[in-house]
Amino acid sequence: MRLASVDGALLDLRVLRRQSLEVRAVELDRPDWTQTLLLVRGEVRTADGRHWVFREPCLTPWDGHRLAGWLRAVAHGPEGVLGEGLVFTDPTLSWVLDAAREDRRLLRVHLSGPAAWTDPGTGVRLGGGVPLDVEVGALTAAADEWAAAVSEGD
Repeated sequence: MRLASVDGALLDLRVLRRQSLEVRAVELDRPDWTQTLLLVRGEVRTADGRHWVFREPCLTPWDGHRLAGWLRAVAHGPEGVLGEGLVFTDPTLSWVLDAAREDRRLLRVHLSGPAAWTDPGTGVRLGGGVPLDVEVGALTAAADEWAAAVSEGD
């Protein structure tokens, strides 16, 4: 899904593949289990010109579907989600709706850890939110595209 802001900022998220993580139970009375994660490729450009790309297994398929539903709710009826955040178990990506106009929504995408911008001079990762002022129609299309990408392999 590609979200382009009116000020030139951009967030492009792609599901590259599903990745299985096998976890061995340490205790004898607990069974082994497998967790499936979505390997996400993200491209980010801020309004001030910073640009970076990350690849990280940061969402479960369930989280991916939650994101699609949240984006649709933001597009269709922001009253219930205004000021509400969407946080996942892995804090690499989180979202909040900062403001809503009739034709646009102001989202803030928080990126941390391996998805955060790394200062080329110091090598320090800087977290924080990337504001995206997105038209409602584009937000709805992005939610549909994201849902389809997450559903591949269900």
